[in-house]
Amino acid sequence: MRVDVPVLLRDATLSDAAAIGDVHAEAWQVAYRDLFEPQWLGRFVAKRRTQWASRMATPEFDRATMLVAVRHDRVCAFAYFGPHGLTAGKHTVVPSVWPRPGEGEIYGFYAHPSVWGTGVAPTLMDGAWDLLAEAGYRRVRLWTLAGANRARRFYSRFGFEESGATHERDFGDGRPVLELEYVRSVR
Repeated sequence: MRVDVPVLLRDATLSDAAAIGDVHAEAWQVAYRDLFEPQWLGRFVAKRRTQWASRMATPEFDRATMLVAVRHDRVCAFAYFGPHGLTAGKHTVVPSVWPRPGEGEIYGFYAHPSVWGTGVAPTLMDGAWDLLAEAGYRRVRLWTLAGANRARRFYSRFGFEESGATHERDFGDGRPVLELEYVRSVR
């Protein structure tokens, strides 16, 4: 993929919260439109649009890294990552697997649909991967929805493989969706 416009990667700041929310919401709106009932998707999208200012103000956020990709002076993608298990509360899994010392996790990785296919996401993943490797993680994990085929292909192209771990996650609509865990070793 070719990036036709330069992409700047930098640490996110609280002033980026609204732009991060827009990226997150628009990505959900397009990527998950076939996975949730429209009225529920609308609620989930609205929540993602407004949650980042409060999330970025938590002590947990300071233990992780959020990298943003900027094109044309606009935040167009973000990667949120850090130690494995930091955001364990969002998943219902066997407690004995949380956390895994020496392992990292990508908690969220989203690009605005307007930049899909332009090379922004691979550039951001490369930058996030470099920081995860510099932090000394041996392996990096992430979870994605089973029906998010575009994301699954993207992670596979970056060397992530399904670990075989799955769980159901209820986003609040009473209809749990299957999430799949992906893993990549840092070499």
